[in-house]
Amino acid sequence: MGVGAVKGSPEAALQKTWLTQRYHAPSDDLNQPVDLIAAGKFEEILMQLALRVADTPQPPKWNSDSFFVRFVPQATTGR
Repeated sequence: MGVGAVKGSPEAALQKTWLTQRYHAPSDDLNQPVDLIAAGKFEEILMQLALRVADTPQPPKWNSDSFFVRFVPQATTGR
């Protein structure tokens, strides 16, 4: 499932085609069309998320079954 694509929608089909036929292929270049408005909104969401995490008094904790937990000391796991 892609970010923001509803399963079975035309957008999901477009994303699947892009991932399987263009992503990391020779045609994956700077000449592809980019939705700058959507990119700006996405960047704003990520910035707000990062600010919320950074401004939280306690550091974030990894779920104990997370793939990424192997990269952090055990003291930072929980939930």
